[in-house]
Amino acid sequence: MATALSIVLGLLAIAALVAWIMAIRLSYRIERLRNPSLPNPRLVYTNIFATAFGADEITSAEKPLQQKLRFRLFAALACLLVMASLSFALPLLPADKTATATPPGPPPVHAVGTTLTYIRSNQNGSKPEHILIHIPAPNTLHVAKMVAPCTDAAYVTATLDPATGEATTLIGGRLQKDATQLPQAFLTLDPARKLAVRIGDPAADPAEAPDAPPAPWRMYDFDLAELALAGPREPKSFTFGLALAWPDGPPPLVRILGQAEAKFLYSSESGARHHFTITGPAFNDPNLGDRGGELITDSRFGHVIQARFGRPNHSGYDNFLLKLASVAEGPGGEAAWRNAIAVHWKDCPADPR
Repeated sequence: MATALSIVLGLLAIAALVAWIMAIRLSYRIERLRNPSLPNPRLVYTNIFATAFGADEITSAEKPLQQKLRFRLFAALACLLVMASLSFALPLLPADKTATATPPGPPPVHAVGTTLTYIRSNQNGSKPEHILIHIPAPNTLHVAKMVAPCTDAAYVTATLDPATGEATTLIGGRLQKDATQLPQAFLTLDPARKLAVRIGDPAADPAEAPDAPPAPWRMYDFDLAELALAGPREPKSFTFGLALAWPDGPPPLVRILGQAEAKFLYSSESGARHHFTITGPAFNDPNLGDRGGELITDSRFGHVIQARFGRPNHSGYDNFLLKLASVAEGPGGEAAWRNAIAVHWKDCPADPR
């Protein structure tokens, strides 16, 4: 409907222009009858309205021409009035179905093989740890956490549900010299939204089975790795749930922190980054109050560029700072991952532990 009305408005505009041009020519013709000394070229100024309505006495030769001139002026004016009336209706019409029926495409995702490298530390830069987030498959994440070469390093893997963006399985373990994982703990999100935690054997009875945090849930000590596949792309506020594995404290091993609230603040001038403030029950400490902070994400892929929170996600830390150091896409990321894993144990003593 909107397209049809636009076409009608265009045709009326053409009709008004044609009527006006013909009126100009007719006005000059009448003026030549009144003043034969006018120059022969037709592009000479004449007062169209004076010619059509201003003369007190007109000759018999001028009379039919003047009536035609008035008709053409009224026709041009009528077209303009109709255009003005229809233009008010145009914004009220629904857009054509062909223009709105096309659904948006899927959000862009990192190529398989991509590796994102981060530094996690206290906010003052102390206790830095290298965090490598690797994407070996479209819905799989491998994360290695290394403080210094030849020292114990964590190796955690996760599988995400592509529909919800939530981790359905998490396997925590250690990085071995052959670049494989020594699995130690297994966490599964079951259909009843329980987090089944198993230690040592994935087939063992769950050691714990707390209710999962609000969807979409994230494991805080996974260093926001899930956002590399399911991070926010849109410049708007959102919420997520947080759980935290804390093996150095009293039970439970997995603590349910609750909901976190990300309030959208602004996008960078280039549009490449989205800025959020992070608050909510997940960051509310009974003794210290709000321990949230700020989150900056990549607007295209959703991964973290920087996160600065008051609540630490590992024991021995005072707070939390995660900063992106580099992104290697596709085959380059695959090589970066393999090299980082190999370098960690290169030329180490026979028993570094």
